[in-house]
Amino acid sequence: MLSKEKIYDAFAELIYAVVIADGKITQKEEEVISKVIEGHSIKLDIQKYFDSKAKNISIAQSFMNTLEVCKQHGNDSEYPFLLRILDDISQVSEGLNKDEGNLLSEFIGSFKKKFQSI
Repeated sequence: MLSKEKIYDAFAELIYAVVIADGKITQKEEEVISKVIEGHSIKLDIQKYFDSKAKNISIAQSFMNTLEVCKQHGNDSEYPFLLRILDDISQVSEGLNKDEGNLLSEFIGSFKKKFQSI
């Protein structure tokens, strides 16, 4: 079983990849993230990605990485919360094109199927 930190890092990378898909981070996206993660341990991991200002994080690669990390870790009670962050961000994100939106939906569906306790 992997540590929660590995899970948080994988989800933080994925969250950042979704937010930066259009090359910029909007105020709406920042507000949603801040509201949802307030007081949660993942806040530091997400902040690390935002501070790095990386622009070349692939959504598809981040999906695969996150899924692999979670497979290695196994079921976790945090997964619904982490998926909710992705869903909340996708609702306000202006940077997801149709393909990226479909990819996000596929990821969430695959994730829920793999970890059926969600």
